[in-house]
Amino acid sequence: MKTVYIIDDDKVIRDGLVKHVRWQELGFEIVETAKDGLEALHKIEHNPPDVVITDIYMPNMTGLELTKKLYDQFPSIQIIIQSGYDHFENAREAIQYGVKHFFLKPAPIQEIENVLIEIKQKIESEEKQRKLLASYENQRTEYLIYTKDALIRDMLTKRYKKGAIPTEKLKLLHISPLQKVIVSTLTVIRPAYLTKAHERDWQLMKFSVQNIITELIETDKRTNKVDLHVVDYSDSTFVLVVFENEYKDCLEKLCEELANELMSTLLFYLKVSVIIGIGRVKQGIHEMIDSYLESQRALEAAEYQEVNKVFTLSEVETYGSSPVYSYPFEMITSIQSAIQQKDTELVYSIWMKFTEEIKSEQSIPLLIVQNVCVTILNALMFDAQLREQWHSKDLSKLIGTVYAHRTIHQLTEWMNLHIEEWIQQVKEELTGRKSYKLIVGVKGYVHEYYDQEITLAEIAESLYVNRNYLSQLFKKVTGETFVNYLNHFRIEKAKDYLRQKKYMVYEVSEMVGYQNPTYFSQVFKSMTGVSPSEYH
Repeated sequence: MKTVYIIDDDKVIRDGLVKHVRWQELGFEIVETAKDGLEALHKIEHNPPDVVITDIYMPNMTGLELTKKLYDQFPSIQIIIQSGYDHFENAREAIQYGVKHFFLKPAPIQEIENVLIEIKQKIESEEKQRKLLASYENQRTEYLIYTKDALIRDMLTKRYKKGAIPTEKLKLLHISPLQKVIVSTLTVIRPAYLTKAHERDWQLMKFSVQNIITELIETDKRTNKVDLHVVDYSDSTFVLVVFENEYKDCLEKLCEELANELMSTLLFYLKVSVIIGIGRVKQGIHEMIDSYLESQRALEAAEYQEVNKVFTLSEVETYGSSPVYSYPFEMITSIQSAIQQKDTELVYSIWMKFTEEIKSEQSIPLLIVQNVCVTILNALMFDAQLREQWHSKDLSKLIGTVYAHRTIHQLTEWMNLHIEEWIQQVKEELTGRKSYKLIVGVKGYVHEYYDQEITLAEIAESLYVNRNYLSQLFKKVTGETFVNYLNHFRIEKAKDYLRQKKYMVYEVSEMVGYQNPTYFSQVFKSMTGVSPSEYH
């Protein structure tokens, strides 16, 4: 209900408006009346209404004086002026203060109600616009946070050439391509008492760690001059990416100071140990991945030194560390593609080749192997979701297990089991009951929508499976391609229509899903040996 104040020095007028207008039916409620502008102003200041109906000539404060004050203090209040005097000067002055509705006493009730309906629509329209604007701002903020997080995650795992990142996206996120950037990696050491049986407690602790990181960023004055983004990277790892904005001092020193403060805070409040590695400052965000890998090298050194200490790459290199290993991006890309294509032999071949390289290179960092395994698990789980398999597996638990392994041999043996399990499931699908259901689903879709433009991609989407996998499965089970099956089905339908001798060839073409009659005739002749016009 919209609230209304009635202000008039004539009690008969006030009571008449209250009594004769259909306030409730119109969606209004009279909350106050007043005999002059001064009394009304005091009440309005404590409880502003949606609508004010006021006379002009009143003692203590006139309606125009009240209107001016309301215009300054409460511009959203809709004002209706009623007066027993038809003075143009009064109307002109009221218009300056946003008044759009005037009545001459006594005004017909219908006229008053029509104006109230119009005002209510205006108020509701403005409320809707404000809600839409607020919703848009909230969604835009969430979208920008999500987009920035996705972009940073991408740049942490993929090497971009200088200038290759879309400038529109960078502008949207207020990031300059030549901005200096530095990356730190923080790994939380899972306490021995938090075994797998205490997974909920571990997740609560990790959540608390993230809250402390966020609070430090928001309250530390030094972070006001940089753009600091936190990525919840894995079950025990956070990545902190710092972009230089107004901060012109040493970024590496800033990161080291923040890391030490963060480490001591976590140890004091949560009694949890961490190790932190810091990369070098890079001259452009396209080099973010290099700073990240350097932080990983520093973190790797920390594993062989001590916990609750911050390691910079410069410090690591002073006492010697393992050589720089290039991250196996090509191997990762190849195995992800093979998983998507359901090429089980290629997946196994790539993985075995990688494990052989690990064996031959004795000093390869454990952390690199762990990150490779996490990436592969992500690809396997995504494929499993499309196939509704592995529904009982928890990715966060699997990732936690990856980082819990302390030797490369144990980790690769464990990873072998999961890859072999996925391979077995894919093979079973190609010959199992679910495959039959998928083929039935494809054929049912064709039977229902053959007269429309359909593609295997949209069918795959409706069945929640990968398009390439469905294409491979369809050919293996039916012995023909999807396109061939679709054409045969449509041509059989076309034969039925042509036998009725009721339709023109172009009509039949459209009725069976071919928008091009010439192409329809070509397909028809290739399958029947005669053109549609010759068919009996």
